[in-house]
Amino acid sequence: MKFVLALPTYNEKENLKILLPRLIEIIKNIKDWEGEIVVVDDSSPDGTSEFVEEMMKKYSNLHLVKRKAKSGLGSAYIAGFKYGINVLGADNVFSMDSDLSHDPDLIPTFLEYASTNDIVIGSRYIKGGDFKNWPWIRKAISRGANIYGQLILGLNVNDISSGYRCYNALLWKKIGFENVKTNGYCTLEEILYLAKKESARVKEIPLVFVDRTIGETKLTYKEMIKFFTTIIKLRFS
Repeated sequence: MKFVLALPTYNEKENLKILLPRLIEIIKNIKDWEGEIVVVDDSSPDGTSEFVEEMMKKYSNLHLVKRKAKSGLGSAYIAGFKYGINVLGADNVFSMDSDLSHDPDLIPTFLEYASTNDIVIGSRYIKGGDFKNWPWIRKAISRGANIYGQLILGLNVNDISSGYRCYNALLWKKIGFENVKTNGYCTLEEILYLAKKESARVKEIPLVFVDRTIGETKLTYKEMIKFFTTIIKLRFS
């Protein structure tokens, strides 16, 4: 069985210096699974792609999808999943932040549930889940966005905006990459909405989300507004 970690990046070189060796070590110790990493970089000016290319000389299970310009988080997820499934032959694909906010030690727990579920989500809103170093205003916005999306889209998932997920490749064959029409952070919700139409089995595991300490968040107020309007469009499209 093979899993692929898809890591979207834009100016994440310093974080990858810490994250990639850690992921490689964790992958080595997971029994019965072959693990690969795909970094999807939007031509970061900080030299992220160049750093990954140097690391690829050392690690054969590290890959790079380099895009010409900053093209959005949603399309970066899809590019990573496509490469993982179509090129590397993954049975499961992960989406994971590159800024150290998602605990890599949870990967084996995700895989424990991967064989009996279509999507496994690292959830901040179930028992054991939490935030670390997040200001109250961001917690309130996140919580409000989750409730809003759950109600409008009818999603029976506690954390619909978590980007730490493991997908079964067979689910993507049902959904179809071409059917994901959004970009940005709202793509996470659209994927769940499309998965719901396929009666996907979803499992949530506790995630303590840690705010980044290196670099800047890519979530802007423009993205937040886009999220709320896109949810309505999805519901009535």
